[in-house]
Amino acid sequence: MKSEFINRRTLLGASLGTIALGRSSKVWAQSLAQVAAAQDRILVVVELSGGNDGLNTLVPYGDDTYYRHRPTLGIRPQRLLKLDDHFGWNSGMTGFDRLYKDGKLAVMHGCGYEQPSFSHFTSMAYLHTAAPNSGEKYGWVGRLGDALQPQPTSNLIVNIDTAQSLAVNSQIHVPVVFDEPERFVRKTSFQTKSALDAVTRFEGDPNPSRAYLREAAQSAVQASALVREAWARYRTPTDYGIVPIGLPKVAALIDAGLPTR
Repeated sequence: MKSEFINRRTLLGASLGTIALGRSSKVWAQSLAQVAAAQDRILVVVELSGGNDGLNTLVPYGDDTYYRHRPTLGIRPQRLLKLDDHFGWNSGMTGFDRLYKDGKLAVMHGCGYEQPSFSHFTSMAYLHTAAPNSGEKYGWVGRLGDALQPQPTSNLIVNIDTAQSLAVNSQIHVPVVFDEPERFVRKTSFQTKSALDAVTRFEGDPNPSRAYLREAAQSAVQASALVREAWARYRTPTDYGIVPIGLPKVAALIDAGLPTR
């Protein structure tokens, strides 16, 4: 396995642009730099887009304002897994509590941006680019990949979802995007399948535009085959719980050597 090194200042400049973010965002960025630039590491980002109630996940029970605004929803201190004299986990967060006490989990408070628009869609775009109020078209994961590997590299960025996230938009790399590994194949009619297969096998086209399209087609075919094979071969005794959120797919790809180290 191989990783490209890059100094922290360069990495942060590439992945976060020149936007001045808040204190918590700077801490996040420095931690990201350490993880991404380390050898033999693969950065796995899990985005939970649902409406999680953060105040009742990590409860600020030491703040009277919390109970004043949540007279019925507020969770009482005796029902919490206390971290200190101010915060405590929801009683259902035993696994998170254990990870935190083992030094394997960090929590960042107050992540946001100046002059918020209060638009869900605008805020999601800012989250995916890490560049609020800028019009940035490349995502923070994509820019991070560009900084770590400035040459086009197959399978460097993988996006497991029904559609490609703005976060993985890259100037250099084409992300591998899929949802169900076993169905990750080119969809076409029977009549056109043989023609498309022949296109991906064709070499030496003098026309640069056609050559690029053929190269993209070949890359897609190869990536889909690798993903399907990785998923078919993967076996694990690990229980990922009732809602695995795609983690078995991530583990299968890593076990098979994807994404590219």
